[in-house]
Amino acid sequence: MSKFIIFYLCVLIHNANLMDVTYYEILGVSKQAATQEIKQAYKKLAVKYHPDKNSDETTQEKFLKITEAYETLKDPEKRRKYDVYGSHAAYTKKYDHQTQSEYDNLFKNGLYHNDPYVVSLSSTNFFSYLSGGLHFINFYSPFCPPCHRLVDHWKRFAETYQGIVKVSAVNCKYHKSFCINTMSIGSHPTLVFFLNGVHGNFIHYEGEDTFDGLEKFMMKYLKNKIHVPIISQLRSLEKPVAYVLDTNVIEDRALTRIAYRLKGLVTVVMIDDEDLRDDLSEDPDVTVVFQYKNIYVEISSTDEKTIIKQIAQSLPVGEIDPEKFKNIRNKLRSCGKKSWVIYFPSKDDDNLLLHQFKIKFPDLNFGTIDCISQEELCASLQIESTPCWALLKGGGAYQRSCTHPETFIQNSADAYNLHTLSTAEIQKIMDGRAGTWVLLVVPHNASWEHLAKPFTDASKYYLDKYINFGIMECSLQTARYCGAGQGRPAVLLQQGADTHLYKGELNTENLADFIQLIKDSGSTPLPPPPESAKMYLPADCGQPCRDLQHQWRIIARRLRPLQDLRVGVLQCAEPRALCANVRAPSARLYLVNNKQHYTLNLQQKSEAPYILEWVLDHLDKSVTKLTWHSFANQVLAHDFDPQMYKRPWLVYFQSPQCYHCLEKYPDFALASIFMGKVVNFGKVNCASERNLCQQEHITSQPTLRLYIRSQQGYKSVSLDLDDYNTLMDEVRPYLPSSNLDGLLASLYLSTEKMLFKHDEL
Repeated sequence: MSKFIIFYLCVLIHNANLMDVTYYEILGVSKQAATQEIKQAYKKLAVKYHPDKNSDETTQEKFLKITEAYETLKDPEKRRKYDVYGSHAAYTKKYDHQTQSEYDNLFKNGLYHNDPYVVSLSSTNFFSYLSGGLHFINFYSPFCPPCHRLVDHWKRFAETYQGIVKVSAVNCKYHKSFCINTMSIGSHPTLVFFLNGVHGNFIHYEGEDTFDGLEKFMMKYLKNKIHVPIISQLRSLEKPVAYVLDTNVIEDRALTRIAYRLKGLVTVVMIDDEDLRDDLSEDPDVTVVFQYKNIYVEISSTDEKTIIKQIAQSLPVGEIDPEKFKNIRNKLRSCGKKSWVIYFPSKDDDNLLLHQFKIKFPDLNFGTIDCISQEELCASLQIESTPCWALLKGGGAYQRSCTHPETFIQNSADAYNLHTLSTAEIQKIMDGRAGTWVLLVVPHNASWEHLAKPFTDASKYYLDKYINFGIMECSLQTARYCGAGQGRPAVLLQQGADTHLYKGELNTENLADFIQLIKDSGSTPLPPPPESAKMYLPADCGQPCRDLQHQWRIIARRLRPLQDLRVGVLQCAEPRALCANVRAPSARLYLVNNKQHYTLNLQQKSEAPYILEWVLDHLDKSVTKLTWHSFANQVLAHDFDPQMYKRPWLVYFQSPQCYHCLEKYPDFALASIFMGKVVNFGKVNCASERNLCQQEHITSQPTLRLYIRSQQGYKSVSLDLDDYNTLMDEVRPYLPSSNLDGLLASLYLSTEKMLFKHDEL
């Protein structure tokens, strides 16, 4: 009977669908087989099952499967991917998507969409979210079988270790460029453990992709950070202590998690002495006793969440009522600088995060407002749901945020000019009755977390410059204030009754440039002296003009070191003398003692590098255009008198087809303006002067060479061109000491003190 069963099983295995076995099993080789062994196995099977020798369909199907396995395993890259992801056919069979919409949904939303414990990250919020603390991140593809097998384990781990480590996931199929180019993720799933956000070290997890494997890894880390001792005598009541009365009731890993979450707040210890236990509680069902000064709490539960909640709720918190809130704000408006963090807890909240933040941010004050008993106060502070967080800052500025509280506190506590605005406040600002404001206007339910940090950083840049920043999160009732961005968050600068809409990528530097241009603008044309560069924009130019304004901000930033140059924009929306016949965007350059001006059609050259080259070439003649003849006669001249100092030459080899050359040229030109009295500057077009560039062994553009004359002849030194200041520092050691005094005078620059002015934008 047993022989029959064995025979029957062999027949079943032989006739099983080959899609249910691995490619290695199809070819009859091990997973460690060399490529040559795989080829030999395929040849034997191909001879046996080749269609020329077998006419039945079953054998032909086997041959196709054998060939499919061989084609995959003979190629090292295909084999690597197969080992990670499995075959396409096997995947399709297990994870079949019935409709295109289901596929699209999985592609876009991934495997953890709206999971309460796993945060889905993208390139826009990744670095702001990883501001600090422990993070465990799963870089995955929604079409990867191992990634699917990990899902339940990853979710369970995230729930179990909530409050200890922030667990998140990145859909690398949808955010492919970010995963590959920024994070160097080469396979899925890749699990990375960050010890202190993006600023700390990180570890690639190499254990099993199971909950047990993840927990062992986490426990190894936690036990190195926390220890729960067994004590023989009671501790002082001056510090919070949680006594675990029975070491066998609470599981060891749960106890470690409890101690870690209460780290810095409550000391967790174990009692292994019957008399000591009786001194703490006579109730045999009590598992934990919490003591702190006059606080005494008996806890009978063995559930770690319940234990933590009861202990945290027993810790004292500073409650704020309307009168205390008024006093705090008045003090901050008069002289106070120590900001307050205000927490609006939900019903039955344990306040644990608030207590943890007290430890993390010792320089801040903390308090809570109960929106059940203080409903009117919460309404005035625009608290529509709880839990929520807010800051009351030096000067009296109030700002709230209901997401990512740690990042919010860390970034915004010292942004004293950044406010959350009410309807009345935004109306006053838009009416021109509140000075100069930069506004982030957010439509109802629009995502804007990725804009919070650059907007906050820009506000700090203008702390002492009498510019306020405000955030208006619109509701359905206040939607009329949020139309500027056409459904997306918009940045506005409100200067009196004038509204200026920001366009372009929102980062701190671009926003600061945008504000500076408008802040220094006037309603009158630029005066003839000093030198000035102005862009003229016709009325109703639309998106092309908005794009040009962004390029002009880049130009203004690059020309900032030239304190005698004013950069401006003139909107020709109304009749003006200087706007006559302005039908297309154009740039004009006005020079000192020159009645004429230079004009550039910005429809032909609309990118900053091209415009900058045009401005700098007209602005200063320090850079000589060198040919073969002039290079030989001037740079490599032989009529050298050792008694006389001959200025060295700094030569920029470039090509007009090289966009990177154009991007780097402004720094070279700026250096020529500041060093023109002690160094000769020249540029060579390697497209027209090919023989010269070949003679000088120029193999890439741009190339920067310093040519120095001496009694023995000349020598050349290759230099890097990072920025004009660094370039001048690199040139300085090659100059004769007798010229250093003049050089220092010409190089004395303080970019931070330089003023560069603009006209209206």
